[in-house]
Amino acid sequence: MDFEAIKGLAKHHKQIFGRIVKCEMYRLEDGRVLAITRMHDDYHDMNLAILLSDAYRIEEIAGKMDRIPYPCCESRPLTMLSALKGIGVLERGGLKKVKERIPRNLSCTHVYEMIESTFRAIFVGSYSILNQRWEGVLDLDLEENRQLGLQSQILAGSCYAFNLESVDPAVLERARLKVEEARRKKAAIEAVKRGD
Repeated sequence: MDFEAIKGLAKHHKQIFGRIVKCEMYRLEDGRVLAITRMHDDYHDMNLAILLSDAYRIEEIAGKMDRIPYPCCESRPLTMLSALKGIGVLERGGLKKVKERIPRNLSCTHVYEMIESTFRAIFVGSYSILNQRWEGVLDLDLEENRQLGLQSQILAGSCYAFNLESVDPAVLERARLKVEEARRKKAAIEAVKRGD
């Protein structure tokens, strides 16, 4: 069965549960990044805010539970969040450090789920933020961009698209030449701005 056939099975049935997890990222003026995550489902309305340094390390983290099924969950899981300060979100093993610092049985499964979703969103969103600095001076096609990603310690080997066996030296060289040309253009633009 394909997706449409499987999805079609729900057509004449009542939904018994729904969950939405939404992650947003904001680049602040000082180079830091703010990530806000919200979870809404039939039992929860929860919020998480993570302030990251320009090196993507957790500086501040806090949460708020607007609606939860059990009163005992309201404060304890949130007070434990401060133990996550200093974790590098883009470093391999970041989620493992979360588990080490806050065991699931001492926290909230849903807060942990929000943290995991947030880390993954930051991973994807960080590349959007980094690419903004090249806007107007660097034009890579999708394959050139992917080949450069294969050179990243963070991306290499992380999924099918970044499988190390798919390195194409010719495309990689073409992308590197474009990046060098963009650096020269960027330097010239900055020199003009400074009045050099």
